[in-house]
Amino acid sequence: MNKLYRLKKLILFSVVLINSTFAFATDMDAKQHLKIKLAKLATYEAHFTQTVVDIENTLLQQATGRIVLQQPNKLYWELFEPNESVLLADGENIWNIDPFLEQVVVYAADSALENNPLILLTNPDSSKWQEFEVSQVESQFIITPRELNGGIESLRLVFKGDSLVELESQDGQQQKSLLLFTEIKQNHALPAETFIFVMPDGYELDNQR
Repeated sequence: MNKLYRLKKLILFSVVLINSTFAFATDMDAKQHLKIKLAKLATYEAHFTQTVVDIENTLLQQATGRIVLQQPNKLYWELFEPNESVLLADGENIWNIDPFLEQVVVYAADSALENNPLILLTNPDSSKWQEFEVSQVESQFIITPRELNGGIESLRLVFKGDSLVELESQDGQQQKSLLLFTEIKQNHALPAETFIFVMPDGYELDNQR
């Protein structure tokens, strides 16, 4: 599977089939509850395990990595060896760093996150909320874009108290990516250089902005 494609999906997970006996919060209530949860993630750092399966539930990838998030709009995403790669969002650009190809691909953040529910995770005050529907069952929130564009079609967030412990997405090809978070740290100071991109020596730059 193409590394850049995997990263742009982020990691992305499965729509939860909700039994009709569950009581749904209204879309408005669910959005408000989720905004409150996300507002408590001013910074977030964790290690994760990732499992990616296809529409037939065939395993496509297993990986481990680290995620660091700072609101608004900053994200550091690293996959460890043997799937080594880094995705860095600095608030204006998204940098994909591939050590195997010795290549960096850069996108404008606005266009790369167009109609992508992940934008709500990095910026809970975003004006983009009206572009998504949100439902809630207990500690789970399911986010779906009102208009599908072949990217992430659903995003499921699971909280334990105020901590984000699980993130699952499903894309337009019905591939599901599940992230389970451990060693979670929330709302602690992060080094300023965490979200500063530095071009590695000898790497080729592919500017897609």
